Amino acid sequence: MTFFLLLLNQLILPLLFISILYNSKIESRSNFILMVLFSGSFVGVALIIGSQSWTSIFLGWLVGGLFLLTVIKKSRDLPKNWAFKFGKNWKQISFTGVQLLLVLMSLPIMMFGLSGYSIDNNDSVINLEFPLKDGMYIVGHGGSNSLINYHNVSKSQRYALDISKLNTAGIRAWGMYPEELERYAIFEDNLYSPCDGKVLDVNKGSKDFNPPKRGEGHPAGNHVVIECEGTQITLAHMKENSIVVDSLDFVQAGDLLGEVGNSGNTSEPHLHIHAEVDGKGIPIKFDDRFLVRNSVVWN
Repeated sequence: MTFFLLLLNQLILPLLFISILYNSKIESRSNFILMVLFSGSFVGVALIIGSQSWTSIFLGWLVGGLFLLTVIKKSRDLPKNWAFKFGKNWKQISFTGVQLLLVLMSLPIMMFGLSGYSIDNNDSVINLEFPLKDGMYIVGHGGSNSLINYHNVSKSQRYALDISKLNTAGIRAWGMYPEELERYAIFEDNLYSPCDGKVLDVNKGSKDFNPPKRGEGHPAGNHVVIECEGTQITLAHMKENSIVVDSLDFVQAGDLLGEVGNSGNTSEPHLHIHAEVDGKGIPIKFDDRFLVRNSVVWN
């Protein structure tokens, strides 16, 4: 049921609205704008707020590409008039009313999601190297608002990121929510230091849990905390006994820290990373790029 709802929201409905746009008869340029907003807001919600790692990032790119191609095709043969037309009969008038209503409902949601792509100008930012180096990675939670990053409600983890790896199908795991850790693409991936700094804290011996079990007594599980440029960088949910550094060690960017696991209070294997100064979370940029939900890094 859950997988069907994901497909419905992130693939079936967006394709349906793209089809409606493609097959619609455009009465005026104003009506065309409404149709684009009508279809585009649903496509935007699916691509911006929906987690593409569950249904395949490739399907997400397909949906976005089809929408853009449809808009381009329909825009080539528009009427010259701008006068908005509600329709000639009750069916057309009702459909126009539904379009207006759904745009008023979905467009603000999409715009709020997009607002999470920006950083508060008053926040200091730390630039790090991306700590994973072997494949295509995707951000599950990331950004500056709670709609695309649930960490945003926490003071210390306001800009935290959850990062997964994509397999050849463009999804994070083989199966919807498998219990076997090896079916998650990121499990046992090498994790490297994102900066030069001093190791402040290490935990190595927490057990890796098979989903849906969680280690609720120790939220971060196996983790490494590094002090970089006066900022504390926490990398969490690492594999049991995989960490190769100790407290007070000095590391350089690119040094091996350990492996990604599924320890602590985590739903599935992934890397959690956040930066904080004096208990306040600050934005992270990787190689000058601010990552948000569905951002892809290919190393």
